Amino acid sequence: MYTIVNFRDLGKVESKKRWNGYKLCYIDDIPETYYDYTPKAKAYRETEEWKREDKRREEKFRREGRMSSNDPEFSIFTNPILMKGADCQDYPNPQYIPGEQTLFAYFTPIPLEEQWGDDWDDAPYDCNAGRPYDDEVLEVNDKHVATKIEEYEILQVMFYLPQDSWSVKYPLDYGYNTPFCVRDINGGAVAWVYYKGDTSKSCKGAISIQAGCDPWEFMDKVNRINQELGPYKTNE
Repeated sequence: MYTIVNFRDLGKVESKKRWNGYKLCYIDDIPETYYDYTPKAKAYRETEEWKREDKRREEKFRREGRMSSNDPEFSIFTNPILMKGADCQDYPNPQYIPGEQTLFAYFTPIPLEEQWGDDWDDAPYDCNAGRPYDDEVLEVNDKHVATKIEEYEILQVMFYLPQDSWSVKYPLDYGYNTPFCVRDINGGAVAWVYYKGDTSKSCKGAISIQAGCDPWEFMDKVNRINQELGPYKTNE
């Protein structure tokens, strides 16, 4: 389960009780847009015609052991009933607010070395990795099928830091096609966020947000960086 929290709400007393012991394990962008069905397509997908045909396809594909988007019967380009409800488009993402919410930080309740996600061992992480899993396999049978899975809560915090400021660096800023995967970053190879501080004074005031920090340390350091850099500017 993923619980999304606004940065401003993170400091509430009930939040500290609920997410005590959580650890930073991943940071990702909040997309400016999201892709979804148009209102007309959504309405059509609620009709009995759609539901009846969708159930028929699902049962047929399960019997035949196939479920591929390349299948002519599944493709929106050849199946008339799918074409009726397949219109999608980009919409502004209400979670994305310049100067307030442009990034997601994920915190896990389990040991950092046990937390995993899609392609967390592939570099560059920003082209491969997905958000952290919210479950883990506890038992696997002799056919290599999971028989016991434990689910847990991932804390997902919306926050803001400049992503094009010379003084703030993220792992993807360390060269073209950064060599780091999420496993490397969570192992301490590089900070998730590094603020250089005043470089004229031997990096005085440098701030590092490392994997494994708790939500309150994270909140304090994000606030300090934003205070140092000043108000959001539209030309950043």
